[in-house]
Formats: sequence, structure tokens, C-alpha cells
Amino acid sequence: MIKTINAEDNRQAVCQWLNHSTKKTEAVSAFSDQEQLSFAFFDNQDQLGGVIGKRTGNTIHIQLLAVDPSHQNQGIGKQLIKALFDHGKKAGCRSVTVTTQDYQAPQFYQAVGFEPFAVLTDTPVLGTDRLYFVKIL
Repeated sequence: MIKTINAEDNRQAVCQWLNHSTKKTEAVSAFSDQEQLSFAFFDNQDQLGGVIGKRTGNTIHIQLLAVDPSHQNQGIGKQLIKALFDHGKKAGCRSVTVTTQDYQAPQFYQAVGFEPFAVLTDTPVLGTDRLYFVKIL
């Protein structure tokens, strides 16, 4: 029988089983070393942008990044990315990754130092591409 359960409870159980494997690796134990990251840009009391990521071991993955459309192209996104990079460096991270769609500003990620490393064409729907980027810190 398959059940839907709380993701955190499931993650802990799976990591515990993997850690007991005879082929335990640092990669497996890294999954127990995670940190949710959340940085926001404010102008006075108004939030104008935000980034949400997750650090696992020595890598940060950007999950969400957005800037209020009326305040784009003013450097807010770059400041948010810099805050993420700075946090990563202090935490001893090696890299930051992000996955985006071809219509979601891939040029921005390249402008702030990310390098493309993979493309899945026609994913998740025909006519769009999923792009994978990495920034080595």
C-alpha cells in the first residue's frame, strides 16, 4: 500500500536507511545537512523582490526568484543573488544551481555569473525548454 505522508518525515526515514547502507557516502549524509534560505528586498515597508533557496551540503539550489514587475531592471535581482552567493560562501558552499524555463530570463542568470550545463527541449511542454545553470563560488 502506498500512502502520501509528510515530506519531512519521509526524508528523515529515507536518509536514515541510506545512511545504514554498506555503501554510505558523503553525498547521502549531505541530505541530512539542509537549510532553507529566504532573502527579500525591501524599499521602506514594501517588499519588491525575493529569493528562496535550499542549501544541501555544499550546494545551494535556487527554488524561486522574482522581482515586482514595476521594479525590474533596477538591480534588485542582482542584490538578491549576491546575498545568496555571500551566504553560500560563508557556509562553505561550492556552487549554486538554478533550473529555469527558456522564457524566464535565462539571460539574467548568465549576467550574474551562472553557466548553462544542460537543456531539456520540449520540457515540461512542447515548445519550451528547461535550462540548468550552475555558478561555482
